[in-house]
Amino acid sequence: MTWNYCQPSIVVASVVTLLASQPAWAAPIPVTGVQINSNNQGLEIVLQTPTTEFLNTITTSDGKTLIITIANTQLQLTQGQSFLQQNPAPDIAEVAVTQLDANTVEIRVIGNAALPTANIQQSNQGLVFNLTTTTTAQNPPPEPDEPIELTVIGESARPTYQAPNSSVGTRTDTPIINVPQAIQVIPQEVIKDQGTRAVGEILKNTSSANTGRSSSQAPALNPVIRGFESTNILRNGLRDETLRFSSDISNVERLELLKGPASVLFGRGDLGGVINLVTKQPLDQPFYSVDYQVGSFGLQRPSLDFSGPLGTDGVAYRLNSSYERADSFKQFENDESFFISPSVRLISNKDTTLIVDLEYLKYRSFETAPDLPASGTVISNPNGRVALDANLGEPSLSRSEANVTRLGYRLDQRLGSNWSIKNEFLASFLDVSENTGIIGFASDTADGLDPDQRTLNRFLVDNPSELSTFTFNTNLAGKFQTGSIEHNLLFGVELARQRFKDRLNFNLVTPIDIFNPIYDPESAIPLSLLGVDIDSNTDTQENTAGLYLQNQISLSRSIILVLGGRLDFAEQIYDDLVDPTQSFERSDTVFSPRVGLVFKPIENISLYASYSQSFKPVAGRTRIFNEETGEFDNGDPFEPERGVQYEVGVKANLLGDRVSTTLAFYNLERSNIAAQGLNDPLSQFQIGKQRSRGIELDVAGEILPGWNLTASYAYTDTEVLEDSRPEFLGRQLQNAPKNAFGLWTTYELQSGSLKGLGVGLGIFNQGERQGDLLNTFTLPSYWRTDASLFYRRDNFRAGINFQNLFDQDYFEGARDIVRITPGAPFAVSGSISWEF
Repeated sequence: MTWNYCQPSIVVASVVTLLASQPAWAAPIPVTGVQINSNNQGLEIVLQTPTTEFLNTITTSDGKTLIITIANTQLQLTQGQSFLQQNPAPDIAEVAVTQLDANTVEIRVIGNAALPTANIQQSNQGLVFNLTTTTTAQNPPPEPDEPIELTVIGESARPTYQAPNSSVGTRTDTPIINVPQAIQVIPQEVIKDQGTRAVGEILKNTSSANTGRSSSQAPALNPVIRGFESTNILRNGLRDETLRFSSDISNVERLELLKGPASVLFGRGDLGGVINLVTKQPLDQPFYSVDYQVGSFGLQRPSLDFSGPLGTDGVAYRLNSSYERADSFKQFENDESFFISPSVRLISNKDTTLIVDLEYLKYRSFETAPDLPASGTVISNPNGRVALDANLGEPSLSRSEANVTRLGYRLDQRLGSNWSIKNEFLASFLDVSENTGIIGFASDTADGLDPDQRTLNRFLVDNPSELSTFTFNTNLAGKFQTGSIEHNLLFGVELARQRFKDRLNFNLVTPIDIFNPIYDPESAIPLSLLGVDIDSNTDTQENTAGLYLQNQISLSRSIILVLGGRLDFAEQIYDDLVDPTQSFERSDTVFSPRVGLVFKPIENISLYASYSQSFKPVAGRTRIFNEETGEFDNGDPFEPERGVQYEVGVKANLLGDRVSTTLAFYNLERSNIAAQGLNDPLSQFQIGKQRSRGIELDVAGEILPGWNLTASYAYTDTEVLEDSRPEFLGRQLQNAPKNAFGLWTTYELQSGSLKGLGVGLGIFNQGERQGDLLNTFTLPSYWRTDASLFYRRDNFRAGINFQNLFDQDYFEGARDIVRITPGAPFAVSGSISWEF
């Protein structure tokens, strides 16, 4: 058998040779049609594709059969998922085009008397193969080691909102339609069209997910997924706890949301779901992009994205960087950040890929405003309404600074045609050297204010912290058959270590009038001087080791069985540096199973059902403030959180596979949940058992050429089922709306003098949500409208984005009755970018 590999080169004047390597996390390119034409040289095969992206083609031969495999492609034919034509030419016995695996297309051309040869080009039609045989060719066939050249001619098509594949559901690159769990992908094109600047803002495009108690514009992320707050945030498939505190989107290629538990694949984690941020990868083709964004409240954000080869051996780089300076809509508040992320692919050949990357983020905020009380905002107050831009803190005392460093590598090694091994490592370091600000605390009244219903009690809190995480994962993946049954096996080992140092120092400051704030920074007095000692200083270490096994079993072309299990060994070391008697160590060994079944009555529709469990060690212990003694009563160490989910659903790829849809029904139950929600913001406790059940509908893709859409609807019913305290029984969960809806759609003109001009419209709704676990107040529902106007031609793009177009007052989430998060008012931003 002979092998022939495509080599990269560059041709000027809109002719670009395709690259030999595909970014590791890129979505497969759809092949929407196959045509066979006769010409004076022999036979022409045309694979029709909507875009001209980098491809990797390998040719081999077996006797008189020419075999061409095309990486990162996926057949999406209207006549089925394969193409066969016999005797298309006198010298050609058969042409077959099939899907070799989830993202590889194979072409087999059988010659009657001799081995066919191919000249491959890509034009406006798609990928074109000009075939000849030794009996019809004018020239002798090329030597076996001579590369086949691939070229791209013409303008590339605009990417759509559809992402047919994802690795977050199985740790393998699997079509979403074949995964027995709901997955939603928000690609870069949506992020760019919406003018997004923070990860939290992306979540408005997802069903059953919102930003919870955090602002969508904040660098911190505390998402609520399927009714449960989740800390499961991954970077390229590896857990990174620092992302909950500070993140940037400059190098984010797409956001993947796996709904429901994922402990089988990613270890300890919350039941609601997993967010995976996929970063941009080095490119073999020189690419340079500069972007500048300005907007309301003094926004200034320049950014750059550079990539290209470093030599001729597959070495390539990518550099993303941005700087942002902006005021908040809240009085006095402002922030700035700097981000840089270099990534280098050190090895790239047919068997081995090694990528090393680094991220550094520096974030600073000044004169930070605390959250607002419910009274005067979502609860009627006889004194009037509190201004949503009010700063009820002490601006001169409030500031923070955080530095985040992330570094890691990803090594992929092929072990023959069907097996591969992946080894990856990620280390993250968060240093919050300064974090001083005001938080309100509730009085004994029903609305948390003093009896005059205008005075809010406050703490000045100094909260420096350090967090470091290390994750090392190695897995072996392979495909084999037992008779007619195909197996896709995954076996892995994951080791992780996390250490969190957290210090809280409390000062009492003068209460403030929420309707007429007067600042008094000199009034701050340490609580310890008043005989109350609630300061804390803890050092928590978590060490985990996990063994996981998964088998995707294709029982037939229409039935896929997914079996998986994970054994976790978790150790927790909790050191209380203020009161060593409260320190403890705990070890747990937990097995988490997963069973899923996919039935495909036809190729583009799947019915699925799944059962899975989750496991999460919970740091700390019960801590309830005793009003009689003025101190905290500490209880037992927290039990590990456990969860279970049942899910059934339907997935379909419609309109010629241009649009993906998922309809899911689920029931989740979890126990031993660490929670907040009592009037005292510093209390910690666990709720016995909670349930969330609901319905989700997600739609994404290209309706017509130039018309893209992503839409979602979710119904979420939550309840506290069991607890030793009767006041919690039957209560709904915090920040979980029963109904939520999102729609974002754009249309871009495809021809004429205004080609490239487009408009976008978004409508987003969150229903009523409970503000705390006692359900003492409700956040009202809201509808928010966004819009955009953009123009794209060749390498130039300009756009204007409008957020909250009708300037609606709304509230994104709540921590307790004196701490709710208002949404941003009307804002406009403009951006201009140039690629070269």
